[in-house]
Amino acid sequence: MEGKQLDSNINQSIDDEIYLCSQCRHEIPKDALLCFKCNSYQDWRRYISVSQISLALIVAILSIAGIVIPEMYRLFHEPISKAFISTSSVDGTTLRVTVLNRGDASAVLTKSWMYSEYLAGATVVRLRNDNDALIPPGSKLIVFDIIPLLSELQSYKGSMEMLGYSIRKTDIPKTEVRFQLVQSNGDFIIQSVKLNTDDLFKLLRANSNRCSAVVEPNFDNGCIGPGELK
Repeated sequence: MEGKQLDSNINQSIDDEIYLCSQCRHEIPKDALLCFKCNSYQDWRRYISVSQISLALIVAILSIAGIVIPEMYRLFHEPISKAFISTSSVDGTTLRVTVLNRGDASAVLTKSWMYSEYLAGATVVRLRNDNDALIPPGSKLIVFDIIPLLSELQSYKGSMEMLGYSIRKTDIPKTEVRFQLVQSNGDFIIQSVKLNTDDLFKLLRANSNRCSAVVEPNFDNGCIGPGELK
């Protein structure tokens, strides 16, 4: 009687360790992930009925699509620039602007000039590096030289006037630098950078200092006469 009970327990233990394949119903070990008879998965992957050939075909199609779709996009898409000035700063006679181009073609900076009710219209806003006129996609820092056609004395007196505006806390005459950006499709935008009292004070004072060592008029650096202040 005890022998029969022992055989029953052994058989029950063996049954607990043997499982049937979910596909072919062949006996497989309890923890097997793959049936060695039909090569089918026994875990969650058995619910995805994709053969190796089908999977390889899908991968091949995706690979081809990854090559063809960008080429088709380039074939029917015309690159275009989306450039604009985002930030600016004035340091004496030096103006720095950051230009952003969010498009996929280059834009061009075609013009920069001073619009002012205070400084002469002949004031030059000169690009320091001509190569910076081309604005490729991305961001770019561009540096300009502001060249007011004033003598040392005129620049100094102007800086004192700006100091007076600052002390009285009154508005200065409108003064701004304007830029024309031409997009790749021919459209253009005009943006401006306003100069405040502090900007103009530093600009005129820096020009006065620059002109102090000039012996003869030098229109290239903005001095229309020799240094006068001693």
